Amino acid sequence: MATAVSTRPAPVRIRRPAGSLVQPARHSQRRSDSSAQSRPTEHPDLRVVEQVRVKRFSMVTTVLIAIATILTSIVVFQTVIAEQQLRLDKITTDVRLARFHYDELRQQRAELRAPDYLREQAMLLGMSQGLSAKFEEIPADVVASVMAATGEMDKAILNPPMLEDLASQTMKVAKP
Repeated sequence: MATAVSTRPAPVRIRRPAGSLVQPARHSQRRSDSSAQSRPTEHPDLRVVEQVRVKRFSMVTTVLIAIATILTSIVVFQTVIAEQQLRLDKITTDVRLARFHYDELRQQRAELRAPDYLREQAMLLGMSQGLSAKFEEIPADVVASVMAATGEMDKAILNPPMLEDLASQTMKVAKP
């Protein structure tokens, strides 16, 4: 069989002119029944041949693509980490500024509630320190009548002016 394949001539491809019609080739050999019986028929040696796989990429190309993919993913990962670090730094700065502002407000509050400051503001409003302290108990019926009466209270009395407004009014009066 191997010798028959090597001695067989290579097939020749015949080109046909453009636009011509393709007609199937007809092999008509009539064999007589007597010649077919006298000669033994030769069957070719048939085998199952594995299908040849065509590789899309060579091994080197596959390795280079894998390395490029890994390096690109590392760069993207580092970029994401850097963005998150910047975001974290901004939040940390905002928290630090908020704490600083909170401490400033606490300091201002402490200064406003200091006894010396309150005494000074009271003197600006014309108040003086009392000589003695005497507490009196208010009867419940008086408390009830005051609470009932405050429902129809004058708006000026119901919402007194703020301390700053009073201080500015007193300063104007005390200057002349």
